[in-house]
Amino acid sequence: MLPNPFLQSLLFLLEKEPELFSTADLQDLQQTLAPLENDPPKNADQILGDWCKARGPIIDSLIREVENRQNTKEVKKVPPSQPNESARVTNIFQELSQKVKDKLSERTDSTNSDSVKPDQNQNND
Repeated sequence: MLPNPFLQSLLFLLEKEPELFSTADLQDLQQTLAPLENDPPKNADQILGDWCKARGPIIDSLIREVENRQNTKEVKKVPPSQPNESARVTNIFQELSQKVKDKLSERTDSTNSDSVKPDQNQNND
């Protein structure tokens, strides 16, 4: 499975650097995530990793973000309990999928509001 830092970094990039993702990227990512949402296969990490690798600026930013997270990780005195990994991965894919849908919706809403602006040059005689 994908290490959680990778998934968390992808979520972070969607939220904080959405300009890295074109609308086509978001649509393609949504299609890639759809079958992973409820029952991710064992190769889900490979599927999502391949998607990211095909997009240079996104994978470069992901690598930097994962490295930043690892460099700033605080040492914990008590190790956290291990949640059910399959449930956590499913939840994170659902969260990632929802974030992609939200970003696509924002872009669609923005495009629609731009297209309904009245024509400023129209003569209202």
